[in-house]
Amino acid sequence: MPETSLADVLRDYETRMKFVLVISLASIVLLLISLPSIEPGTTTHALVYLQLTTFGGLAVAMLGLLLWTTRSG
Repeated sequence: MPETSLADVLRDYETRMKFVLVISLASIVLLLISLPSIEPGTTTHALVYLQLTTFGGLAVAMLGLLLWTTRSG
């Protein structure tokens, strides 16, 4: 029985990872557009930064996984 590597398994989810990457980037753009209209120091302002960090981390992770699966195959 041939061994299945992690890269092979992730290649099956390549389209979904691209979709998550695009949604994350679109969310970052929308958050950056709305940021100037939010009053600094409020809870909403802090939540926008938390969401920017979360979506940024998700985008970096998806981009890294996509590049890794492309190069290892």
